[in-house]
Amino acid sequence: MLRIVPATGEQLQPALELLYSEWPADARAQRIAEIRQEIAEEEFDPEQLLVAELNRRVVGVQLTILRDDDVGMVWPPVVDAPLLKRLSGPAAEVIEDELLAEAAWQLDAEGAWIGQALLELNQSREHAAMQRNGFSRMTELRFFERPLTGSSSWVKRATPSSLSFEPYRRSRNRLAFANVLEATYRGSLDCPEFNGVRDREQSLKNHEAAGPFTPDMWRLYCRAGVDVGILLMAERPDQQAWEVSYLGVIESARGCGIGRAMLLDALDAARAANIERLLIVADVRNAPAVSLYESLGFQPIATRVAFVRLAQRLPGDRPHDAAGQ
Repeated sequence: MLRIVPATGEQLQPALELLYSEWPADARAQRIAEIRQEIAEEEFDPEQLLVAELNRRVVGVQLTILRDDDVGMVWPPVVDAPLLKRLSGPAAEVIEDELLAEAAWQLDAEGAWIGQALLELNQSREHAAMQRNGFSRMTELRFFERPLTGSSSWVKRATPSSLSFEPYRRSRNRLAFANVLEATYRGSLDCPEFNGVRDREQSLKNHEAAGPFTPDMWRLYCRAGVDVGILLMAERPDQQAWEVSYLGVIESARGCGIGRAMLLDALDAARAANIERLLIVADVRNAPAVSLYESLGFQPIATRVAFVRLAQRLPGDRPHDAAGQ
């Protein structure tokens, strides 16, 4: 009998072994030890890790992490096909579908507004599994980095006149940040599918929860008394880097060099803090953004395919219960 259950108790170790089965042995052992430590410190909830259990053996595993901003980060299922065959179990696709159906049900039950997965271009099997289970292929995201050491890190700048900024202060300018953030989405080529799906408060909350949050690294830009843009940065100490998590200009102020000036400010700030690299991500459909980043020396380092599933009405029964399994 096939069961979909959390990876707790005696199922935790084989679940983790399967989840990281493609990793080199040493790296896999280290990562599993880290997760066990995170569980002991209550930083990782094993209920987020689902297993497909057949005859008391783990034949599949799937991880979903629900962030504080109600965004579900979804990893594709991993199936132990050889074990499944030895047990005369169902096709691997059945295991994948059961795991993802349960993950989607849990996201809806927890009130997540979106579930999203970032997959490599060559993960065709995983692409198919996500699409079979309600995750739409939205776009490709290109990841860039800009080295900040050596003479190549210097860029000649010409800042638009009267452009200034103020840092984020929740008690003073949170509403202004939220308003401008929302305004920058209008006409944007970056993931336009999200326009109108979340309100300004939810958008700001998403950015606050997306990583290490330092108010001084968030900037609201103004020109001639009008708020025109937002620059949000975050520290990535594990990568010896800062990340530009969001860069946006309101529609009426685009094409005036404001985005370039804000990104140059980010480069200057990171360099002054002795940071080695600045990171940024672009929707590949946003040709102006990609062109800007490349013109300032950003180099592509990876591409991922984004699959998304927006919140749906919660069904009455869990999918595998309804199927009688």
